[in-house]
Amino acid sequence: MSNSTVMTLRILGRLGLIAAAVLLGFAAHAQGTNCVTLKTDAQKEETYTDAQGKQLKRVVAPGKVVPGDEIIWTITATNSCDKAADKIVVNNNVPEHMAYIADSAMGVGTDMTFSLNGRDFAKSTDLTVTDAGATRAARADEIKSIRWVFAQAFAPKSTAFVRYRARVQ
Repeated sequence: MSNSTVMTLRILGRLGLIAAAVLLGFAAHAQGTNCVTLKTDAQKEETYTDAQGKQLKRVVAPGKVVPGDEIIWTITATNSCDKAADKIVVNNNVPEHMAYIADSAMGVGTDMTFSLNGRDFAKSTDLTVTDAGATRAARADEIKSIRWVFAQAFAPKSTAFVRYRARVQ
């Protein structure tokens, strides 16, 4: 087996572990109800040329990934109950062997916070690290968890999503 094949297999194995880590790392809860379910999708952006020769981008299933590839993680939250669900919070651990990409997290109608340790959350601009005795702003690749808090209750049978990008290391 060639070195490139071994590396590809390791990365593919990592993606499986990454997907498992993400699925286990997600949590959603609503005050007093178990109505909110989550679905996680991983995608990769690719560039292609259309019939007119124009370069376009689309998202596809990740398939083969290598270090440096960006994976788009989308978490869809659905209220499956017949009553509104409020105080919805989605917590996500950035998968092992991946680094969060700065300013890529989004979630309409959410308050987003980030964590360096998975416990303490703050705005990304407020995260600091002590490095060699000096305090500095945390880098995006040091972020280990993302939390989205939805401002509005989920209506019955409604769906919303949050998203971020992470790079395979």
